Amino acid sequence: MAWIEANGVSLHYHLDGLEGGEPLVLVHELGGTSFSWEPLIPTITGAGYRVLRWDWRGSGLSEKIRGNLSIDTMCGDLAALLDGLGFPQPVNLVGTALGGGIAIAFAARYPDRVKKLVVSSPATGGDKASGGMLLSRAEGVERDGMRPFADPSLARSFPEKYRTDAAFFATYRNRWICNDPASFASHNRMLASMNEDVNFAKITAKTLVLSGVDDPLRTPASVKEIADGIPGSDYRKLKAGHFLPVTSAGLWAETVLPFIAG
Repeated sequence: MAWIEANGVSLHYHLDGLEGGEPLVLVHELGGTSFSWEPLIPTITGAGYRVLRWDWRGSGLSEKIRGNLSIDTMCGDLAALLDGLGFPQPVNLVGTALGGGIAIAFAARYPDRVKKLVVSSPATGGDKASGGMLLSRAEGVERDGMRPFADPSLARSFPEKYRTDAAFFATYRNRWICNDPASFASHNRMLASMNEDVNFAKITAKTLVLSGVDDPLRTPASVKEIADGIPGSDYRKLKAGHFLPVTSAGLWAETVLPFIAG
C-alpha cells in the first residue's frame, strides 16, 4: 500500500504490473474503493498493462472530506496523482458508474492526457428524479450512518442475480458499510450537481461506452444518449448490471481489454 499528497489531499493508490507496460488507469464506483478492481488485476497485468488505481478523495484509505466537493476537484486529484507519480501519459482511462463519470469529465478537461476511454454505466449528473434521491441519501447517511442504506442501495447496484459468490458479496457489502458517511454524502451531492453533458464534445480519445441490461440506475437508453454525445464513440449493451467490473469481471475483461489493445 502507498500514499501520496496530491492536489492538497493524501491519496491511497496501487501500482500493479511491470514498469514500461501500457499505462492503464482504473476509476472505481461510488461507495467502492480501489479494491473493487482487485479480482481483475491478475488478468489486466497479465495482458501487459501498467495499472494505476486509487481511492478517491473521501473513499477507502484516502483522506476524508468535510464539506462540498466538485467534479473539477476530482479531476484535479487525478491529474496531480499522475504527475506526482510520474505515470506515463497519455493513459488508457477506464471507469464504472460514477467512476465512469469522473473518467469522462477528466477526458473532457485533459484530452491530451487520455489515449483511450472506456466507461460502463457512467453517471454524469443527476436528473430531477435521481438528484432528489442522491440528496436524500446524503442527508440520511449523515444522520443515520451507512448501514441502513446498504441493502436498498446494493439491491439496485449489485442485484441478487449477480451475487454468485456469497463471500465476495459479503466482503463488498461490509466494505460499503464502512464508508465514511460525511464523505459519501459529499460524493452524492457532487453527483447530484454534475452536468457533464455539456462537455462530451470535448473528448478526443477513442471511446467505448457500455451499458447493462439489468441496470435500473443507468438504463441502456440513458447510457446510449451519453455515447451519442461523445464524438465517434462505440456503444455496446451487455448482459450486466450497474457495477460491470465488480459483478461481471469476466465479461468486463473480454470486452474492455481487446478494445484497448486494438
